[in-house]
Amino acid sequence: MALVTATSFIQRPSPFYMKLFPVYFLSVLIVELAGERLYHRHLHNTGLINVWGIIEFSFYFFVLREMVDNLKIRRIFLFGIIFYPLISFIVLYFQKQDGFSSINYSTGSLVTVTFCIYYYVDLFQRQETGSLATLPSFWIATGIFFNIICTFPMFALISFMRDVPALIAKNLAAILFIITLFSAILLSIGFLCRIRIKRSTL
Repeated sequence: MALVTATSFIQRPSPFYMKLFPVYFLSVLIVELAGERLYHRHLHNTGLINVWGIIEFSFYFFVLREMVDNLKIRRIFLFGIIFYPLISFIVLYFQKQDGFSSINYSTGSLVTVTFCIYYYVDLFQRQETGSLATLPSFWIATGIFFNIICTFPMFALISFMRDVPALIAKNLAAILFIITLFSAILLSIGFLCRIRIKRSTL
């Protein structure tokens, strides 16, 4: 994905938020590797996951804000970018037990879905939208929206279970992989739809 999103530097002009995606996906890789290392050393990795979740949702908020033209909605998004991390870190500070912060995740998911809906409303209110098939922001927003909508029920279920049976954990991991794959495909379309292939005439 980092290589696919790096095409934003080739296709010009590219919005600033698209140029941030290679850094984002490299960060995802680093966090995943660090989490796996902590897990294999029998150390808690939920602290890392909780902090990264706050950063990830804040990144989604910023990306969706950059896609919107309506100034009033952009101001609302800005409040989310400022106050969500602040409140989330306060929640982590006062969280008594070392575990997954379901409050921060649920709040971030709800705000992200709301922002995506705001984006769609703003998009279809524009006079000259053009073809959605060649609109990067539409595919990127849809990839984020699809990922949150599908993963939220899974993490909500896990948060209510103290011990997840091995069979359920295996099936959930497989479902999560499929969701991640489809989300990556949608995001990839957002970056590749701008590439124009020149047809040779014989």
